[in-house]
Amino acid sequence: MKEIFYKCMLKSDVFLNSSLATEGNLSSLNYIPGSNFLGIVARELYKDLDPDKALAMFHNGDVSFGNATITNNNLVSYPMPFGLFMDKLDNTIGEDAIYSHPDLVELAKNDTYPRKENGQKKQLKQQRSGFVLNNGLVISDIAKNFALKSAYDRNTRTSADGKMFGFESLEAGQEFLFSVQYKDDTLINEVERVLLGNKQLGKSKSAEFGQVFIEKVTASHIACFTTSGDYVLVYAQSHLSFTDSWGQPTFQPTAEQLGLPGGNIDWEKSQIRTHSYTPWNGKRNTSDRQRFCIAQGSVFYVIDTKTDAQTHQVGNFTAEGLGRVIYNPKFLESNAGDATLINTLNPFEVEKPKKQLKEANSPLTEFLKAKVTEKNQELEISKQIHQLVYGESEHQKGIDRLKRISPSQWGGIRAYATKTTSMDELHEQLFYQLKKDENNKDIKEGGKKNGYLTHGVADEKYWGRNRGQNRIAFEEIFNDHKKLGTVFIAKFAAEMAKESIKKSKNS
Repeated sequence: MKEIFYKCMLKSDVFLNSSLATEGNLSSLNYIPGSNFLGIVARELYKDLDPDKALAMFHNGDVSFGNATITNNNLVSYPMPFGLFMDKLDNTIGEDAIYSHPDLVELAKNDTYPRKENGQKKQLKQQRSGFVLNNGLVISDIAKNFALKSAYDRNTRTSADGKMFGFESLEAGQEFLFSVQYKDDTLINEVERVLLGNKQLGKSKSAEFGQVFIEKVTASHIACFTTSGDYVLVYAQSHLSFTDSWGQPTFQPTAEQLGLPGGNIDWEKSQIRTHSYTPWNGKRNTSDRQRFCIAQGSVFYVIDTKTDAQTHQVGNFTAEGLGRVIYNPKFLESNAGDATLINTLNPFEVEKPKKQLKEANSPLTEFLKAKVTEKNQELEISKQIHQLVYGESEHQKGIDRLKRISPSQWGGIRAYATKTTSMDELHEQLFYQLKKDENNKDIKEGGKKNGYLTHGVADEKYWGRNRGQNRIAFEEIFNDHKKLGTVFIAKFAAEMAKESIKKSKNS
């Protein structure tokens, strides 16, 4: 059987519901099941094939579409094996000790179970999350997004009342690796013709989800080790489905069903978890019968046997990638009886892709951009005013002087600022001063008038005293914050009026 690897890059978020539930928040799988790739190919080829070829190609496992798991630099990753344990508290992969379950069984029998420095036995916890790359690095998490949606009422053409729901999706930009196994090499070109390129998978493909790009890559499986005794560690790379001699689903396969005839499973040294799910058949628009599986990541300890094989496919539903096992993968190797640290496992984080935003090109997006700009400017104005009035700045002396100006004066300034949109025009209305002739009379200049702060009682009582120091201090603040517009002056005047009232009450 020939195995070829392919890379699936997510061009948009992909929604892969982990169950058939339609209520509540829907969680996503952290891998792409092989049935999705089988569906992509079957959608194009099934109708044109004769029944015998369709049966062999999509049902009997002549072509097996594997699960796609997260990758980095085209390295194959594997679900975390359940045969590895770490201390309940000291569980940082790459720093703290990792123990192999078969070793722990022997250590318990010899009363040499791992202990802490104070002599207490360690509380060990099974490792279940994450993926192990075939170079020993660990990807601890998959990038996901959460979306809140509402059902659609076709009668009112609006959102249906009381029918909001949320779901997780795999974040766009991530890369997943999967393999397809072919019993007949002549089928390779036929499959790749419809498998490669831009495709859609998962749910909500007609909305914004499910866009992927598939291409062929070069990759290889993890290395395997040779055991020191007559036993084989069987690692479940994917879910395993078995039936007993009566044709009923079973969670207790024989060693022969695991591809190791003549052996016996040591259940005490094995670590398996079970899983059931109901697949959805998109062609018939209904669910298939429920499947009972041994979960991917399970580890069987088979004694009284040896094998030179590295990988094998066992059990049922192999066309969809179920039943893939690896014998003695390197990440399960350890020194029996020594509870050694598995040094090959180290943490590795996948960098989340940065989303590139498109330029706004519609009236709505232009409006929203303007609102964001306005909000940011208001925030900046508030910060500047707070710093001026209550903090320390180069205008501190001037601010202390201006706090003695009456609230009515600040109210007048605020009135001018709210009626004017230009800072230049506002400057003229507040600070403009007509020139004097030899008789100390104002010289008219094209109908211009003295500014609000340069004539009358305001000038004599507040702004012109001490050679105009108050007016000079305010004008400096005005010019230094000119880019913030008339809104700044209006809000500054309002804040200074409050301070003036406080100061008059305290005096």
